[in-house]
Amino acid sequence: MAGVKIKYTKTERARQKKILKVSLRMLPLFEAMEKSLMSTINTIAERIEEIRHVIDKNNKMAEPWVAVMSDVHVDVTSFISVNKVVTKPIDVAGVRVYQYESVDFKVEPIQVDTPLWVDNAIELMKEQLQLMAEIDCLQEQIRLLEEELLDVRARIKLFENRRIPNAKTAIRKIGQKLQDDERLTIATAKVVKTSQKEGVMA
Repeated sequence: MAGVKIKYTKTERARQKKILKVSLRMLPLFEAMEKSLMSTINTIAERIEEIRHVIDKNNKMAEPWVAVMSDVHVDVTSFISVNKVVTKPIDVAGVRVYQYESVDFKVEPIQVDTPLWVDNAIELMKEQLQLMAEIDCLQEQIRLLEEELLDVRARIKLFENRRIPNAKTAIRKIGQKLQDDERLTIATAKVVKTSQKEGVMA
């Protein structure tokens, strides 16, 4: 509490006791929020890894087509593009984030002379683009959750390192001062009483 001037009054002691009570009640709530956020971030990170495995698997499946495409000069990406990624707002661990819903594609018509395997290649590309869009949404969720986690940890430190210790110190110091004042008042009263008795006797 360096630099903080304490008012040594019963009112201030009551105020500090209230601060301590609220802080002790809030600290476990923020600690629970921290655990919840960490658990949620880990779960989302695991989901991202699962999706990446599927993308890698699909890439291996596409290797034969990639070889054919390079031979016949067919660019599958010219047949398909992303109009927009559809998301919806949800609350995750108390944080508003956006959950992946779907991808709105623009697919160009396939010509009659286009090789048959292009249909399958387009479908696979759709799946890959959907998976990558989901990863983007999940990564954004992690970013927002990590921001909240930093804020929660800052609040925990504030309670642990400042508010709770400061309130305890203030309560103790004010208590000691009030006791000292009370003892001084009693001692002064005794001296006055003794002086008055001696004056009467004289």
